[in-house]
Amino acid sequence: MRYDPGSPLNPVTSLNRDNILVASLMYESLFILDDNLNVEPFLCESWETEDNITFTFRIKPNIAMSDGSWMTADDVAYSIRQSSLRGRSVNRLQHVVNVDSDGGLTVTVVLNSPNSRLIYLLDIPIIKYGSIDEAVPPGTGPFTFIDTGVTRLERYYRHRDYINMPVSSIYLVECADDEITQLFDDGGISLLWDDPSDAFEIRLNRLYDPRYYDTTTLQFIGFNGRSGVLSDFDVRRAIGCAVEREFIVNEIMPVGSAIPAYVPLSRSLPYYNSDWETDEYFTQFELMALLFDRAGLRDFDEDSYLELGGDYGAYSRVSLTFIVNSENLLKVQIAERITNTLRQAGLDITLRELPWDSYIGALQSGNFDVYYGEVALGADFDLSPLVLPGRLNYGDIASTGRYKQLIDDFMVATDSEIQSAANTLVAEITAHAPFVPVLFKRYMVYSPMGAVVGAAPSQSNVFRNITDWTVNFTLLA
Repeated sequence: MRYDPGSPLNPVTSLNRDNILVASLMYESLFILDDNLNVEPFLCESWETEDNITFTFRIKPNIAMSDGSWMTADDVAYSIRQSSLRGRSVNRLQHVVNVDSDGGLTVTVVLNSPNSRLIYLLDIPIIKYGSIDEAVPPGTGPFTFIDTGVTRLERYYRHRDYINMPVSSIYLVECADDEITQLFDDGGISLLWDDPSDAFEIRLNRLYDPRYYDTTTLQFIGFNGRSGVLSDFDVRRAIGCAVEREFIVNEIMPVGSAIPAYVPLSRSLPYYNSDWETDEYFTQFELMALLFDRAGLRDFDEDSYLELGGDYGAYSRVSLTFIVNSENLLKVQIAERITNTLRQAGLDITLRELPWDSYIGALQSGNFDVYYGEVALGADFDLSPLVLPGRLNYGDIASTGRYKQLIDDFMVATDSEIQSAANTLVAEITAHAPFVPVLFKRYMVYSPMGAVVGAAPSQSNVFRNITDWTVNFTLLA
């Protein structure tokens, strides 16, 4: 596997994608998401809550850590606390206000607002108490890191599934991006993670098995609510009608790398309602024209551009700026497609392709009308970052009590209530378009064709069911 020796293998603080993948063999979590984004208990034996604010977790006994100790509630509480303060899980754990342990096997987590689906967020790695600043802290995973001689992972003899591991050693290889193809083709790398829609494109020559898995990473159109006509939800909805999701997913995105997002909830969810995807009265483009007209945008002077009517017969052309990060060509192509469709509808809209720093600067300063964005939602699908005050709501488009109440209702809904709560929340977002969902990304794992059988990666862990894998070592070579 690919590995960067210059970055830590600490699963909480590391931001290196390859090292995070390696670390997933060395660290485990209380819960884990399956390949359909459903949650399963892993190191957690049982849990309970009466108010969806205070949760009590009973962790499994006799879980060995790589330093020879047994995992305790202190280790779990410490890991949750540290993950809420630093690293890549900070945003998802932002509502955690207190974590305590009884020194044995019981952990208590307290939130500042109710969330019936907290367990969907607890696929965070467990490390040894006090080890947050270590490059390779002790964990509970089936492999340990060996940096003497050949850098590798070795099967850990005290792990409960030691005898069921399909491999005993995994060698770690440092390589540059332009070396990946040759190493994979030659057998020097036998398992490789990829975001097919990332700015960096991996091109492999060797035959391989691609394994895709769903994620909660949403690409969307965002609006600046301070930009004149965009305060009108009919205009925002009309712009959303220019998003041809099936074309974008099937013709622009790499095959298998995305699923259409008609609403900001994944199709993988058990309460997903296919009725959210259809409009029984109008085609997409008929609805766009109707909404523009209802908002008062018409071609008053017959110059092929939409104008906004005013008092005493006055009117003015509506001109908008659409920004996108120039470093991701797929996002640029999607934004171009949407822009061209809007131009055909008569909207004077300019696409600005900006390098990352300029793009973020424009968002933070409000120097945009429309933007193409991406956000990694939590697996509980809390939409607060997109519509409530905070660092991701750049356009201040929907910071109202109405959205907060609907999101709160959705977050506390039980299994029997969640369908109704989701329907109500989706109806509000569809009707008022504080943002427009475009697609959910899918990630993938490559392995040589036929070399690995039984793998079913998930967002939580590419090696989720590794004890069910069968590895053909001849085909790896």
